[in-house]
Amino acid sequence: MATITSLTLTRNEAKNITECLASVAPIVDRMVVMDNFSPDGSRELAEAAGAEVWQDEGDYRARFALGVSELTHIDTDWILFIDADERLTEESRRELKEMCDRYAGDPEVTGIVVRYRTNFLGRDLRHGGFYPLKKLRVFKPGCFRMEQLELDSHILLTRGRSVEMKTDLLHMDFKGLSNWVTRHNNYAERAAKDFFHKRDGAETVDTEGLEPTARVKRLLKYGVYYKLPGGLRAHLFYIYCYWLRLGFLDGRPGKIYAFLHSYWYRYLVDAYIYEKENAAKQPQERSSVK
Repeated sequence: MATITSLTLTRNEAKNITECLASVAPIVDRMVVMDNFSPDGSRELAEAAGAEVWQDEGDYRARFALGVSELTHIDTDWILFIDADERLTEESRRELKEMCDRYAGDPEVTGIVVRYRTNFLGRDLRHGGFYPLKKLRVFKPGCFRMEQLELDSHILLTRGRSVEMKTDLLHMDFKGLSNWVTRHNNYAERAAKDFFHKRDGAETVDTEGLEPTARVKRLLKYGVYYKLPGGLRAHLFYIYCYWLRLGFLDGRPGKIYAFLHSYWYRYLVDAYIYEKENAAKQPQERSSVK
């Protein structure tokens, strides 16, 4: 039987952490939580749920690195990396355990890609291009690395290959519209930084080791989407999600989700890009006036 350690990063996740850990506890041998000194009681709740809690002031990537380092000394067959707002269902828990058992002794299979179903405003979204979300979140120690990006850093395999689950994990991505807007404002600013890093050559558009769906999305993002005029591309993204990918079939929550992702998040990314580009032009314009 395969052994599994779950790893979760927290920052003010008191609302989520108990249910998250309860969803993984039946199949894991150890639960590790890397907390960012949350003042809301996340640490105490995680400990009460049976997790080992380590605290560090580092960002998401830094705490992930510590979580898989010699500090925690994870020596199980597999690591399950799960965010606090994600849940294993009974079906996905059963399938994941079966896959971990089946491939534990296979040196060629070193990762498992999981599928997510996002719940927004009380409704599971199954259209609009938002379902299923796929990420490599289960991997063998020593066979992976995390990308060093401002936003949306994926786990990449450094050797071996991955297999994919068929059942869904739940992504409970909604803590109220105010929280959603605040988080995506932060995401938008970081996405703009990634755009400039890649455009200016500080980082390349790397797809090596990405699971196939993520690879295609990244190539389209930097090879097609960002080639379109700023602002217009956000409008086209809404048409794509809501009409072409049938987002309207998810009812009013689907419309709100598509609208916010396009005209709030994607357009805000473009606004941050414009702000920085415009600021860079100002000294030249003032110089030409003199």
